[in-house]
Amino acid sequence: MAKVLIDTSVWIEFYHPKGAAVVKEEVRAALERDDVATTTPVVVELLSGVRKKSDYNMVREDLASLIFLPLTWAEAMLGAEIAWKLARTGKRIPTVDLLVSAAAKRHGYEVWHFGDEHFAIAEKAGGARQRSLAR
Repeated sequence: MAKVLIDTSVWIEFYHPKGAAVVKEEVRAALERDDVATTTPVVVELLSGVRKKSDYNMVREDLASLIFLPLTWAEAMLGAEIAWKLARTGKRIPTVDLLVSAAAKRHGYEVWHFGDEHFAIAEKAGGARQRSLAR
């Protein structure tokens, strides 16, 4: 099984009471294997959307228990290279998605997302392997 960096879109499904069952199953299985990582943009995006303080604290603790992939000069340069390649073809994707993909690629992780086409675009330009859990 691949080591996975879970994107915000998957975490939102995972924590939502009516979120997709397949997402809940896949994420739980990955968590049991201790193969799940996070990185700065995911932490900021996810926590900024939590409404209740009690939920905020729970999600914060959950994220703190994961492997943390740093964003350094190397990740910035990889993200910039992917963005540069895409710009030559007239495509642009959000900087957050570039950084998530770059962090995953540099550390040997696959990005799991919930139907975010940006990760497939990034993969084709040299970003991390990706998998959509949306079905």
